Amino acid sequence: MEFLVCTSSEKGFCAVRFRQASPVERLILGKEEASAVPVLAESATHKPRGAFALPVLFRAVWPEEPELMGLFRRLGLPQPEDPWERAELLGQLFLRALEEVRAWPDPARRALAALLPAGLSLPPRPLRILVRPPRSLEEAFVRLQELGLEERAEQRAYAQAAWEALAQGKVVLLEAGPGTGKTFGYLIPLLLRLREGGRAVVATRTRTLQDQLWKRDLPGLEAKLGLRVRRALLKGRENYLCLWRLRRLRAQLVPEEILLPLELLALRRAEPDEIGFIEETGLLAEIRDRPGRCLGPRCPEFPRCPARLAREEAKAAQLVVVNHALLGADLALDHALLGAYEFLVVDEAHALPAALREALGVSLTPAEVPSLLGEVRADEGLRPLVEEARRKHDEFWAAVQGVIPPGRARLAPGVRDYLEAQAGPLAEVLQRLARELQKDEELGELGLALAEQAQSLAFFFRPGEGDWVAWSAREEGIALNLTPLDLSARLAQALWPGIRAAVLTSATLSVPGNPRFVAARLGLPEDVELRSWPSPFTYERVAIAVLAYLPEPDDPGYPAALAQALRAALTKVPVKALVLLTARKTLAEVHQLLADVPHLAQGWDGERDQLLRRFRAMPPPAALLGLESFWEGVDLPGAELELLVIARLPFPSPGDPVLEAEAQRLREQGRDAFRALSLPLAVLKLRQGLGRLVRTPTDRGVILLADPRLASRRYRGHFLRVLPTAPRILSAPEELDVVLAQVFR
Repeated sequence: MEFLVCTSSEKGFCAVRFRQASPVERLILGKEEASAVPVLAESATHKPRGAFALPVLFRAVWPEEPELMGLFRRLGLPQPEDPWERAELLGQLFLRALEEVRAWPDPARRALAALLPAGLSLPPRPLRILVRPPRSLEEAFVRLQELGLEERAEQRAYAQAAWEALAQGKVVLLEAGPGTGKTFGYLIPLLLRLREGGRAVVATRTRTLQDQLWKRDLPGLEAKLGLRVRRALLKGRENYLCLWRLRRLRAQLVPEEILLPLELLALRRAEPDEIGFIEETGLLAEIRDRPGRCLGPRCPEFPRCPARLAREEAKAAQLVVVNHALLGADLALDHALLGAYEFLVVDEAHALPAALREALGVSLTPAEVPSLLGEVRADEGLRPLVEEARRKHDEFWAAVQGVIPPGRARLAPGVRDYLEAQAGPLAEVLQRLARELQKDEELGELGLALAEQAQSLAFFFRPGEGDWVAWSAREEGIALNLTPLDLSARLAQALWPGIRAAVLTSATLSVPGNPRFVAARLGLPEDVELRSWPSPFTYERVAIAVLAYLPEPDDPGYPAALAQALRAALTKVPVKALVLLTARKTLAEVHQLLADVPHLAQGWDGERDQLLRRFRAMPPPAALLGLESFWEGVDLPGAELELLVIARLPFPSPGDPVLEAEAQRLREQGRDAFRALSLPLAVLKLRQGLGRLVRTPTDRGVILLADPRLASRRYRGHFLRVLPTAPRILSAPEELDVVLAQVFR
């Protein structure tokens, strides 16, 4: 392969010619000897005729980085000003991007190949070297160790427990700390079991782990062990881009340097939320694939539709990788999404109850119906019905606005009756409009989506059997929610009887004094097996301190005291710190008080993935202030994180309507709701937060527990027992210097 990379400069264009496996030869673009060589241009606006604009490919491969300079920084590349050096660097980056393209789905590869100039072709897919699959779990691990996998007794014991469960048809809970090797520990037994037949679903909570399984762990095991099964990755529909809506953007004169990479991203099934180069344009909401917008088989893009192809592949696959939310959606739809499967593995299983509750419940917001009505063709026959639906919708939500309080609260019976009367006319007109739309083949799915909205509205006020909690949320937006209270009973009837074997795993599945807490919430029997392995990582280089001299978290002076403690620590030791908080109000106050300290704050400087990228690039000292989403699934090894601050014990919010209903039911049963519900939930979440610091065997750092209740309240023992090393109780700020000096000498 040889090509020219041209880059603009004050003197015009210059270029670097690349030949594979040969030295780089510098050429001036336009010389006769370069005329037959394919040309790649740095810019979409300044390029020779027939050249391919590199930003199209770079945005399709690395969509999270909107600017070229940001991409150089992310990949650890220099940022040369000299145009010759810059052209050479762009050529090297082009080759690197082509390596990424090897793994793209065929529709995306074909689309990219059609864009490249004549003479350039995509590299072929990597050759699959046939490897004889292992005949046993023991043989699989011996082979991996010969290839460099570290011997870990905990991982072998964990994998053996997973294998026995899958082979014997049992449901087990396997708790293993960071560094145990859970992923290979359950994937290898599962792949071995699937060679004998059957279908399996692997569900994880976070997108990070889902992508790790799909892009790294499963391909690695296939290549090293020859354990190949037909597998698929499936996400919720809004996690795909709609090619038909991208077509419509061409009429709006959206530039090709935006549209072309978006088309490639759609075909390679990239996550819309990864796309950084259109964050400020408002295009993302336009091009997400959503129910009601789809034309079905009539769509000109139907053969290439990313969401449709993903669903078809998932139903035909032997192994499907999903997230907790999609697992819940499939359960709510009686397995219409995934089909029947015999084996289930749930990673991050401590979070499964909350995800299933959300998936099995109903949430109504003012945004859904107007969005669907906006898709209705405005002909004379439908216009009056559409306008009536808009009017009834506005009247209903105006009524909601007038009766629900700020924050979160259960709906009082009188309020619920009042809103039910207001909802009736809206549901009726939506049903009438839905019937009219379903007469039109092109608008049929839109009619189904409006009918579902009407049914959800009716179900909200008449949920039928089971215990449900109706509640409102009036925070940044407004919503009505209906949540199943007794999730365990539903799972015991609708999920577990259809599963031959299941492995539920996490670093946090048990609570001291209540080891079956998570199992009970998932509807599993009391005798379900629970096995635990501690983290093999040593905590010899970790110190834990309780800041007992701080005011209690509800004290008005707490945010200022917390900010001062963090400032003092970062002044003493210039390291990188993660501060885990539970309340947005506290985060806002600490954020303001730390104006003189380099830091990022969730909600002010971005959200989780964007903040983590920026935080990794910041030099120390620096702090990252995060809420709920930062308590788990955050991996900042080594010097990326050496100070972890937990602002307060993570008890559930006292205003949470669902937990209030659960607590009320426990009290009616004569049980202590604090000890049976609030305390176990807080201990589980604290354990997750503690796991953010030590991610590798060589990590060091300090954990500051900034809640003085750990030194005074009767329940403190429940929390202290889960700490990886004994804490030091600090009664004065000066003592913090001593703790920091012990670790950061």
